[in-house]
Amino acid sequence: MTTQPGPRGAADSGDVHEARLAIDAFLARTSPEQDGSLTGPGGVGPGADLERWRTTGLIDDRVAEQVAREAWDAVQEATPPPPDPEADAEPTDRGRPSPELAERHRQAVSIARGLLELGHHLDETLRPGPDMAAG
Repeated sequence: MTTQPGPRGAADSGDVHEARLAIDAFLARTSPEQDGSLTGPGGVGPGADLERWRTTGLIDDRVAEQVAREAWDAVQEATPPPPDPEADAEPTDRGRPSPELAERHRQAVSIARGLLELGHHLDETLRPGPDMAAG
């Protein structure tokens, strides 16, 4: 599925703007030079995704899901492991996420909402829910 891009600029919501930035960063980072060396299903390679994004502002659900998954993976990477009850009986920051974790979580939620606003289908595990425990 592809969606028609909305007007870029002031008309986009903050979530759509955040999603567009994440799409651009993801495609720029993952797309090799367009030599056709890496192709996915149907012969479409990452370079073709980047080219389509740059010329039309369109991506398919596969790319949208990869962008959302990457955002949630960043949240997981910033999440500290649960405290070891044997090592520390009284953690000092109980219940408070670090500023980095809070920002990555906010960004992942915003990206997922923006992708949904753009009309992309995301797997249930990538959608922000009431407990925002996607990932």
